[in-house]
Amino acid sequence: MRARLRWAAATLLMGMAALGMPGCSEQAASLPTVIVANCSQDVSVCEPGDIGVGGGTVFLVGGDVTQRVVLEYARAGWSGTSEDPRLDWRAAASAASGYSTVDAQSWRLPSQDELNELYAFWKRSGNGEFSSALYWSATPWGDGSAWYVSFEDGSGYHSFNEATNLVRPVLSFS
Repeated sequence: MRARLRWAAATLLMGMAALGMPGCSEQAASLPTVIVANCSQDVSVCEPGDIGVGGGTVFLVGGDVTQRVVLEYARAGWSGTSEDPRLDWRAAASAASGYSTVDAQSWRLPSQDELNELYAFWKRSGNGEFSSALYWSATPWGDGSAWYVSFEDGSGYHSFNEATNLVRPVLSFS
């Protein structure tokens, strides 16, 4: 969080310096540069916010060094459009599992718990270009329904599979 605040402050100061505001260029130069790590080659160094093996953003890291599990979400535009697609549940699962990147082929819909963690990461970091809308999880509910999470307030609900909600694939690796 501190790194993101330093980045925001540096960006603001550099913009102010570009406008010729006195003292800003010296302050911006003294702030550290924030670097997003690419942990695709070494899972042991992955942290939330890093670039994962599939080119997405890491949002959850669990386990110890020997049993480390990392979850990442696909970047905005993963579907070839500027917005996440709005699909029924079966089409959402198919689109998520059909997505592939150069380094990763096992993308999928997130479970309800993973989607809750993704929402929490997004709210903390602002990372990910998500809409304040409903996103499908892979978790079924009863016969013919599945869970989704509202990215407006983090609430979880269930809906008929025929309803259309947004889709963002995730990838887990260790």
